[in-house]
Amino acid sequence: MTKQLKVEQMMMNAWPALHTVDFEGWKVCFTCGYTKRANSVYPLHDQTTGVSDWAGKIDAVERMYAEQGLPSIFKMTDEPRLSPLDHQLSASGYEKEGATAVMTCSLANVSEPAKQTVEMSLKPTDRWLARYAEMSGSSKLDMAVMQQMLARLEKPACFVILYEGNQDVACGYAVLEDGYTGLYSIVTAPAYRNQGYGEQLVLNLLKWAKLSGATEAYLAVVLDNAPAVRLYGKVGFAEAYRYWYRLKPVATFS
Repeated sequence: MTKQLKVEQMMMNAWPALHTVDFEGWKVCFTCGYTKRANSVYPLHDQTTGVSDWAGKIDAVERMYAEQGLPSIFKMTDEPRLSPLDHQLSASGYEKEGATAVMTCSLANVSEPAKQTVEMSLKPTDRWLARYAEMSGSSKLDMAVMQQMLARLEKPACFVILYEGNQDVACGYAVLEDGYTGLYSIVTAPAYRNQGYGEQLVLNLLKWAKLSGATEAYLAVVLDNAPAVRLYGKVGFAEAYRYWYRLKPVATFS
C-alpha cells in the first residue's frame, strides 16, 4: 500500500461519514451535505479499465446522490493511476474545486509547545463543541451533524482547547492510527489570529500524539490558505501530495 493510499484511508476513518456504500472499489460517502470530504466518492481501489466502464459507474453514483438531493462529488488525488478518471469526470461536466495539500511531518524533531495552558479530553466535550462552533462560525445544523460524525470515531483521539487567562483562544483535535496522527478542525478565535496561538495548539496536539506512540503526523490544508500553509511549514510539515474535488450539480433523472 502506498503512503498516499494509507493516509487517504486514515482520513476517512478520522472524519467518518454517516453512511458509506462500497461500490466496485469506490467508497461513496453521505453525511447530509456537511463538508465535501464526507459527501464524496473515494475511488481508492478502483479496478475500472475503460471510459465505457466509468460512464456506467459515474451514472450510478449520480443517481445515488440525486436520491439524497446532493451534488455528485469525487475526491481525487494526484496519484497517476487516477488521472484517466479525473479527465473523464472533467469531460463529463465535473468542475474542479477545493485544491488541497496533504502535508506530513516526522514527530522526532517537533518542538515542545511554549504554551501548555490547555484542556484535553478523549471525547468532544460540550465545551469543545461550543468553542469550535464559535471560532469557526458553524451553524447549529452543521454542529449537530459534526457531533454525530465524531460519535462514530473508532480510533483514539484527543480534543484540545488552548486558553489564555480566562479566554479560550484555539481548538482542534488529533486522531491516532497505525503510528500516525491526523490533525483536524484546527481553528483560532478571530480576535487571536496571527498571534502564534494556532502554532501552540498544533504543538500541544503533536506532543500528545508523540507521547501516545505516534511517529508521523499529517493534515490537510486548502492551498489558497497561505497563512495556514506557512504555519504548518514552520512547525515542520511538508507537502506530500494534493487532492481536489470534481463536482457536478444535483442531477435530474426521468
